[in-house]
Amino acid sequence: MILQHLGHSLRTKAWPILCLSKRPSSIILPAIQRTLSTSSVLCRKAVIKREEYFLKKDNIPAGFSIIYRAPMENYLTTCNIVTSFSFLAIGGICAFTYLKDFHHIVVPFEIEYATLTANETDLLYFLGFFFLINAVIRVMVNRYPLRIYRNDKQYIAVFEGQIPLVTKQFSFQQGEVTPVPPGGVLPWQESRYKINDKKVLLLEDYFRTPSELNAMMMTEKLDSE
Repeated sequence: MILQHLGHSLRTKAWPILCLSKRPSSIILPAIQRTLSTSSVLCRKAVIKREEYFLKKDNIPAGFSIIYRAPMENYLTTCNIVTSFSFLAIGGICAFTYLKDFHHIVVPFEIEYATLTANETDLLYFLGFFFLINAVIRVMVNRYPLRIYRNDKQYIAVFEGQIPLVTKQFSFQQGEVTPVPPGGVLPWQESRYKINDKKVLLLEDYFRTPSELNAMMMTEKLDSE
Protein backbone atom coordinates (compact mmCIF):
# COMPACT_ATOMS: atom_id res chain seq x y z
CA MET A 1 0.00 0.00 0.00
CA ILE A 2 2.76 2.39 0.87
CA LEU A 3 4.53 1.77 -2.43
CA GLN A 4 1.30 2.29 -4.37
CA HIS A 5 0.63 5.52 -2.53
CA LEU A 6 4.14 6.84 -3.28
CA GLY A 7 3.80 5.90 -6.95
CA HIS A 8 0.48 7.68 -7.22
CA SER A 9 1.93 10.80 -5.53
CA LEU A 10 4.90 10.94 -7.90
CA ARG A 11 2.66 10.55 -10.95
CA THR A 12 0.45 13.38 -9.68
CA LYS A 13 3.38 15.79 -9.22
CA ALA A 14 5.13 14.86 -12.45
CA TRP A 15 2.02 15.15 -14.63
CA PRO A 16 2.05 19.03 -14.92
CA ILE A 17 5.73 18.96 -15.86
CA LEU A 18 5.12 16.36 -18.54
CA CYS A 19 2.23 18.39 -19.89
CA LEU A 20 4.39 21.51 -20.14
CA SER A 21 7.15 19.58 -21.90
CA LYS A 22 4.67 18.28 -24.43
CA ARG A 23 3.12 21.68 -25.06
CA PRO A 24 3.83 22.75 -28.63
CA SER A 25 6.33 25.55 -29.29
CA SER A 26 3.60 27.50 -31.07
CA ILE A 27 2.12 28.23 -27.62
CA ILE A 28 5.35 28.85 -25.69
CA LEU A 29 7.12 31.10 -28.24
CA PRO A 30 4.38 33.77 -28.40
CA ALA A 31 4.44 33.99 -24.62
CA ILE A 32 8.21 34.56 -24.66
CA GLN A 33 7.85 37.15 -27.43
CA ARG A 34 5.17 39.03 -25.46
CA THR A 35 7.46 39.09 -22.42
CA LEU A 36 10.39 40.44 -24.43
CA SER A 37 8.19 43.02 -26.12
CA THR A 38 6.88 44.23 -22.76
CA SER A 39 10.44 44.53 -21.39
CA SER A 40 11.51 46.50 -24.47
CA VAL A 41 8.62 48.93 -24.08
CA LEU A 42 9.42 49.44 -20.40
CA CYS A 43 13.09 50.11 -21.22
CA ARG A 44 12.16 52.67 -23.87
CA LYS A 45 9.83 54.44 -21.44
CA ALA A 46 12.58 54.55 -18.81
CA VAL A 47 15.07 56.01 -21.31
CA ILE A 48 12.57 58.66 -22.47
CA LYS A 49 11.74 59.59 -18.87
CA ARG A 50 15.44 59.86 -18.02
CA GLU A 51 16.10 62.06 -21.05
CA GLU A 52 13.20 64.35 -20.13
CA TYR A 53 14.68 64.67 -16.64
CA PHE A 54 18.06 65.85 -17.96
CA LEU A 55 16.49 68.20 -20.51
CA LYS A 56 14.59 69.88 -17.71
CA LYS A 57 17.52 69.82 -15.29
CA ASP A 58 19.92 71.44 -17.78
CA ASN A 59 17.26 73.86 -19.09
CA ILE A 60 17.82 72.78 -22.71
CA PRO A 61 15.62 74.39 -25.43
CA ALA A 62 12.98 72.34 -27.21
CA GLY A 63 14.10 70.26 -30.18
CA PHE A 64 17.35 69.00 -28.63
CA SER A 65 17.96 65.37 -27.66
CA ILE A 66 20.73 63.90 -25.55
CA ILE A 67 23.48 62.08 -27.48
CA TYR A 68 26.22 61.86 -24.84
CA ARG A 69 26.19 61.26 -21.11
CA ALA A 70 29.52 60.90 -19.32
CA PRO A 71 30.05 58.67 -16.29
CA MET A 72 31.25 59.72 -12.81
CA GLU A 73 29.14 62.86 -12.58
CA ASN A 74 28.93 62.55 -8.80
CA TYR A 75 32.72 62.22 -8.53
CA LEU A 76 33.19 65.35 -10.66
CA THR A 77 30.76 67.26 -8.46
CA THR A 78 32.61 66.11 -5.35
CA CYS A 79 35.97 67.13 -6.82
CA ASN A 80 34.54 70.53 -7.73
CA ILE A 81 33.27 71.07 -4.18
CA VAL A 82 36.49 69.85 -2.51
CA THR A 83 38.84 71.90 -4.69
CA SER A 84 36.71 75.03 -4.36
CA PHE A 85 36.67 74.88 -0.58
CA SER A 86 40.37 73.95 -0.54
CA PHE A 87 41.29 77.07 -2.50
CA LEU A 88 39.13 79.19 -0.23
CA ALA A 89 40.58 77.65 2.92
CA ILE A 90 44.22 77.91 1.85
CA GLY A 91 43.65 81.41 0.48
CA GLY A 92 42.12 82.49 3.78
CA ILE A 93 45.00 80.98 5.77
CA CYS A 94 47.59 82.64 3.55
CA ALA A 95 45.87 86.00 3.83
CA PHE A 96 45.66 85.66 7.59
CA THR A 97 49.32 84.67 8.00
CA TYR A 98 50.41 87.48 5.68
CA LEU A 99 48.54 90.04 7.75
CA LYS A 100 50.01 88.62 10.94
CA ASP A 101 53.55 88.61 9.46
CA PHE A 102 54.53 85.18 8.19
CA HIS A 103 58.09 85.30 9.56
CA HIS A 104 56.87 85.53 13.14
CA ILE A 105 55.25 82.09 12.94
CA VAL A 106 56.97 79.53 15.13
CA VAL A 107 57.94 76.32 13.32
CA PRO A 108 57.66 73.40 13.48
CA PHE A 109 53.88 73.29 13.92
CA GLU A 110 53.40 70.67 16.60
CA ILE A 111 50.24 68.61 16.39
CA GLU A 112 49.12 65.73 18.55
CA TYR A 113 50.68 62.80 16.67
CA ALA A 114 53.37 64.20 14.37
CA THR A 115 55.22 67.24 13.08
CA LEU A 116 53.50 68.91 10.12
CA THR A 117 56.51 70.75 8.77
CA ALA A 118 60.15 71.04 9.74
CA ASN A 119 60.68 74.62 8.52
CA GLU A 120 59.24 77.38 6.37
CA THR A 121 60.64 75.87 3.14
CA ASP A 122 58.83 72.57 3.71
CA LEU A 123 55.62 74.45 4.32
CA LEU A 124 55.99 76.34 1.04
CA TYR A 125 56.69 73.08 -0.83
CA PHE A 126 53.61 71.52 0.73
CA LEU A 127 51.41 74.47 -0.25
CA GLY A 128 52.83 74.51 -3.79
CA PHE A 129 52.19 70.80 -4.30
CA PHE A 130 48.70 71.17 -2.83
CA PHE A 131 47.83 73.99 -5.24
CA LEU A 132 49.28 72.01 -8.18
CA ILE A 133 47.12 68.95 -7.45
CA ASN A 134 44.02 71.09 -7.04
CA ALA A 135 44.79 72.96 -10.28
CA VAL A 136 45.11 69.67 -12.22
CA ILE A 137 41.78 68.47 -10.83
CA ARG A 138 40.11 71.77 -11.75
CA VAL A 139 41.46 71.58 -15.30
CA MET A 140 40.08 68.07 -15.73
CA VAL A 141 36.69 69.11 -14.32
CA ASN A 142 36.52 72.08 -16.70
CA ARG A 143 37.34 69.87 -19.71
CA TYR A 144 34.91 67.07 -18.85
CA PRO A 145 31.46 67.55 -20.40
CA LEU A 146 28.71 65.87 -18.43
CA ARG A 147 26.18 65.76 -21.27
CA ILE A 148 25.89 66.79 -24.92
CA TYR A 149 22.61 67.56 -26.71
CA ARG A 150 22.00 67.80 -30.44
CA ASN A 151 19.43 69.49 -32.65
CA ASP A 152 20.34 68.82 -36.28
CA LYS A 153 23.77 70.52 -36.63
CA GLN A 154 23.59 72.48 -33.38
CA TYR A 155 25.08 71.13 -30.17
CA ILE A 156 25.01 72.11 -26.50
CA ALA A 157 27.58 70.71 -24.05
CA VAL A 158 26.96 70.89 -20.28
CA PHE A 159 29.95 71.25 -17.94
CA GLU A 160 30.49 71.64 -14.21
CA GLY A 161 30.49 75.33 -13.34
CA GLN A 162 33.14 77.26 -11.46
CA ILE A 163 30.71 77.44 -8.55
CA PRO A 164 29.91 74.01 -7.05
CA LEU A 165 26.50 72.48 -7.89
CA VAL A 166 26.07 74.92 -10.80
CA THR A 167 26.46 73.85 -14.44
CA LYS A 168 27.44 75.89 -17.47
CA GLN A 169 26.58 75.42 -21.15
CA PHE A 170 28.77 75.63 -24.22
CA SER A 171 27.16 75.83 -27.68
CA PHE A 172 28.88 74.79 -30.91
CA GLN A 173 28.15 73.66 -34.46
CA GLN A 174 28.80 70.48 -36.41
CA GLY A 175 32.36 70.33 -37.72
CA GLU A 176 33.85 72.43 -34.90
CA VAL A 177 35.16 69.36 -33.04
CA THR A 178 38.67 68.12 -33.85
CA PRO A 179 40.88 65.48 -32.17
CA VAL A 180 43.93 66.61 -30.22
CA PRO A 181 47.25 64.66 -30.26
CA PRO A 182 48.08 62.93 -26.94
CA GLY A 183 50.09 64.98 -24.49
CA GLY A 184 50.14 66.42 -21.00
CA VAL A 185 49.49 64.71 -17.67
CA LEU A 186 45.72 64.29 -17.78
CA PRO A 187 44.21 60.80 -18.20
CA TRP A 188 42.28 59.60 -21.27
CA GLN A 189 44.91 60.83 -23.73
CA GLU A 190 43.11 59.17 -26.64
CA SER A 191 39.89 61.02 -25.72
CA ARG A 192 41.22 64.57 -26.04
CA TYR A 193 39.35 66.83 -28.47
CA LYS A 194 39.03 70.52 -29.16
CA ILE A 195 35.78 72.42 -29.70
CA ASN A 196 36.91 75.63 -31.37
CA ASP A 197 39.57 76.71 -28.83
CA LYS A 198 38.20 74.78 -25.86
CA LYS A 199 39.87 71.45 -25.02
CA VAL A 200 37.52 68.71 -23.84
CA LEU A 201 37.53 65.02 -22.91
CA LEU A 202 35.01 62.88 -24.82
CA LEU A 203 34.69 59.17 -24.01
CA GLU A 204 33.57 57.38 -27.17
CA ASP A 205 31.79 54.54 -25.34
CA TYR A 206 29.24 56.91 -23.81
CA PHE A 207 27.75 58.36 -26.98
CA ARG A 208 24.22 57.25 -27.83
CA THR A 209 25.52 55.59 -31.01
CA PRO A 210 29.11 55.19 -32.27
CA SER A 211 28.33 57.40 -35.26
CA GLU A 212 27.43 60.46 -33.15
CA LEU A 213 31.06 61.42 -32.52
CA ASN A 214 31.93 61.09 -36.22
CA ALA A 215 28.87 63.15 -37.19
CA MET A 216 29.87 65.82 -34.69
CA MET A 217 33.34 66.13 -36.28
CA MET A 218 32.02 66.05 -39.86
CA THR A 219 32.54 69.37 -41.67
CA GLU A 220 29.90 70.94 -43.89
CA LYS A 221 31.93 70.17 -47.02
CA LEU A 222 32.09 66.45 -46.25
CA ASP A 223 28.45 66.45 -45.20
CA SER A 224 27.35 67.96 -48.52
CA GLU A 225 29.38 65.39 -50.48
